[in-house]
Amino acid sequence: MTEMSREQLLAVVRSVYAESDPVPEGLVERMQATAHDAADDLGMSLELELMTLLEQSTELVGTRSEATTRSVYTLRFVHGQVDLLLRVAPEGERSRIDGWVVPPEPITVRVLHDDGTVLAALVSDTGRFDIPDVPLGLVRLRLEPHDDRAPFVTPTFEI
Repeated sequence: MTEMSREQLLAVVRSVYAESDPVPEGLVERMQATAHDAADDLGMSLELELMTLLEQSTELVGTRSEATTRSVYTLRFVHGQVDLLLRVAPEGERSRIDGWVVPPEPITVRVLHDDGTVLAALVSDTGRFDIPDVPLGLVRLRLEPHDDRAPFVTPTFEI
């Protein structure tokens, strides 16, 4: 048995990865549309803030006879003095978003889904909110402060 070169080994890994986890159909077009939407939002004086991916973990879930994996994401968005921390956990064909706003303040959080779905939650006096049953796909969050400040929108992310 001959040893594989580094390049040959990487080629095998690339082909296995491409076969088992291909780029989703339409992803490039959806991301281009998202960039276009973000540019439109900036023109309407809504500020698009920097997103930092803090953590992604893969957890084993399921029953004894069947195990599957899911990815849980922790995302952080910062806008001025407002810090938004999200935990996104896919649950089958839906997902759950748990969030914390620091400092806690009255804000309405809207999930803007690429399929047109809009879901909303109010931030509690402790800064916490949750939005269960979010369809999988591309989403943005729109935070609407209850005072005279303008709303702001996060960059698009996929759940």
